[in-house]
Amino acid sequence: MNLFGRTLSICTATLALAVFPAFAGNPPQSRAQEPSTEKPKVVLPANARDLVQRAIDNQLKNTTRQQYSTWKERDVKPRGTSVRQLVETPGGVLGRTIEKEGKPLSPEERQKEDDRVNRLLNPDEMKAKWKEQKEDEERTLKMLHAIPDAFIFTYAENSKAANGDNLVHIRFTPNPNFDPPSRECLVFEGMQGDMMVDVTQTQLAKIDGTLFKDVTIGWGILGRLDKGGRFVVEQQEVYKDHWDQTHMILNFTGKALLFKTVKIQEESTAWEFHPVEKMDVRTALTFLKSKEIEGGSTTAAAGK
Repeated sequence: MNLFGRTLSICTATLALAVFPAFAGNPPQSRAQEPSTEKPKVVLPANARDLVQRAIDNQLKNTTRQQYSTWKERDVKPRGTSVRQLVETPGGVLGRTIEKEGKPLSPEERQKEDDRVNRLLNPDEMKAKWKEQKEDEERTLKMLHAIPDAFIFTYAENSKAANGDNLVHIRFTPNPNFDPPSRECLVFEGMQGDMMVDVTQTQLAKIDGTLFKDVTIGWGILGRLDKGGRFVVEQQEVYKDHWDQTHMILNFTGKALLFKTVKIQEESTAWEFHPVEKMDVRTALTFLKSKEIEGGSTTAAAGK
């Protein structure tokens, strides 16, 4: 992906949450419902920005956790729909496609996938993958740190999450005094929308942002994002004490390097999160292969 496209994906999927690290198949799997108990009452700070800051601080802690997970993720793009099994390792996230267009891979497709993932056993291939993910992570952290200063936040109304947690609806608009610390953060100047904060656990639960004007990067020379572009990112507690991204929608158009048309239209949904032990690359690839063999139709499992 070129710089313009990568900048876009970071300023959404991660502003998001990455601004969020997740929806997926069935209603996404979260922790088992416990016997109904009264949730502790939460006193909101007078300034909505303070609540957002606390949630961002927790989000930053999430990005440095040492917990490793595996999960399924469905990607819907104009060129088709696929399902991948993913697993986190110390060297980054590894994935294997296990389904296309609602069907298991054919023998030919499975062989191609074997060839693709086995290339990661080459240290140089894995090093390049890790470097790319690390650069994305660094840009994501810059954007996360900037969010409390990039917008003006106002309380809207409260609601309840499915697990009984208190959710607070916050609207955000650009802060006219914001000085973007990086090129990626320029997109904040043309963005407004809504977020939901789980105040019981002080976690970001959803961000829905829309560009209300064109946003140019490098005086329009490097690129432009068109007015009307939108992203939605949701996350939840996918298992006890572990929050992760479950749903993301990206819908943007623009220009890259003056001439190239950019159109990003995709939706991803993640489910079946489980903790796993720390794995090296070879062990992780074997694990992904075993999950494909034991799995049936993930579409059926996801209720799609």
